[in-house]
Amino acid sequence: MFFDGVFFVHERSARTIFGTYTGEEMEERNEERKGVIEFVCEGGIGATATVCVELRTEFPGIGGTIITNEGVASAYREEFTPSPKSAHRLFLRHTIVKKMEDYLFRKGIYTFAHIPRPLGSVSREGEKPSEAYLYEWAFGTESFPWEFVDLTGRRTLIQLRDWDSFVTHFHRIGIDLQMDTSDPDDGRISKNIIHPYPKPIGDGGEMSSLWKRIDFGYESMKIDFDKLSRFFHDSREDLERVLRTERYEMIRLAQEYLTKGKEMNDVDIGRLDSLVGEYRRSSLRHHVSRGSGVGEPEQVYIGKRTESLI
Repeated sequence: MFFDGVFFVHERSARTIFGTYTGEEMEERNEERKGVIEFVCEGGIGATATVCVELRTEFPGIGGTIITNEGVASAYREEFTPSPKSAHRLFLRHTIVKKMEDYLFRKGIYTFAHIPRPLGSVSREGEKPSEAYLYEWAFGTESFPWEFVDLTGRRTLIQLRDWDSFVTHFHRIGIDLQMDTSDPDDGRISKNIIHPYPKPIGDGGEMSSLWKRIDFGYESMKIDFDKLSRFFHDSREDLERVLRTERYEMIRLAQEYLTKGKEMNDVDIGRLDSLVGEYRRSSLRHHVSRGSGVGEPEQVYIGKRTESLI
């Protein structure tokens, strides 16, 4: 599967490569680039969606399609019963959680990031509607036991490093990430927590902090938007200092979009679209190599806008 379009490097790179040109001249001279999507395997099936693993250099979504020069292992989560714009809403829910984790992480609440990065979303209406969103694939095993049997046969609860701080601080913000983390048929088995090394450390009942929390759908994570809105208001200065003003504005507008929907001001929707596009571009830079010498272009490009929040 390929996506054809014209993509743009940033102004500094364009001047280095092409000289100094007008916007039209840059469009004419810029090389046409193609994004590649390679299916890897099925990633899992839940009650509301199916997930497949893909190696991608193409990421459609709010703010424009993004093309990378290096492939990124991605989860493509597609809903069974799509409703218009539901994928974009799921992406924004995930984005709020991720930025709140960035805030907690940078404040020193815990020491290892546990939320995969959201990367894009697809919303298609018509004869074959489709709602899907993309996020960083988490490598590991989901269903590990919450109990540990020691050498004497005694059962003790597994202590997952960072878990208590993680769920406690998110709950204070208004986000319930402890929800839906145990198998409904056997509460001793974990769910929606991916661990690459699901074994206790040494002879104890503690597991390392190399885990990721997944699934930010409505059935697996609840957001108290009144509580979250109060936190945004009361902690605005600190959030802007830790996350930057643009990221604070993005999550505030995302929260407004998720609560107001079509009643949201069109200017604010346009601003949210722009802020999300830059955030997605920045996120993908974490996954790919960048040019290190003078004259080498960036490895992430923004192309056509195929998705809309309206």
